[in-house]
Amino acid sequence: MVGQSGTFWKSTSDNRLVLKSSIQESLKHSCIEYCVEKREKFSYTECIVVMLSLLVAAYSYLVNSTVLCSKTVFIIAVVLFIIGLRFSFKVCNESLLITAPIGLQLTTTYITGRQRVFSLPWESITDVLIVDVIHTQKVLYYLAIKTPQNGIVTLFQKSSPRLHFLEIIYKDVYKLLENNR
Repeated sequence: MVGQSGTFWKSTSDNRLVLKSSIQESLKHSCIEYCVEKREKFSYTECIVVMLSLLVAAYSYLVNSTVLCSKTVFIIAVVLFIIGLRFSFKVCNESLLITAPIGLQLTTTYITGRQRVFSLPWESITDVLIVDVIHTQKVLYYLAIKTPQNGIVTLFQKSSPRLHFLEIIYKDVYKLLENNR
């Protein structure tokens, strides 16, 4: 798909994530952007818990029992507070912008709109890797940047894209790294 001023947008998806890549034709040898978006913003479990807590609150209000009502309101407030905390740390998308002579920037956007930006200068990037980690009987794959100062810096930690997405990103980043050394 061609966007404004010769920008090419490619999109790949699975049932959980969407990978979008943007390559501007005039800068294709020096600048690439990738965005990993989550399809599901809310989990069904969270929605069910909120609905059940609201139904219990409505029931206790209709029954008009003072003891039941005060305990129920307290429990519902605690449940909604916990869900609110979980909601504020949910990631909507992560984007990686790589500009060859300058460096890379990883932007993590949360559902609440808050963004966290991590930047790394081009001179400190020595290699790009796909790292496999075994965690609770699962093999997880991460894209990592090797630096002399920070060691290995993992990218896309919150969205955890699948291996085939990481391979697509790895090939382009590696090619960009090799062409601009």
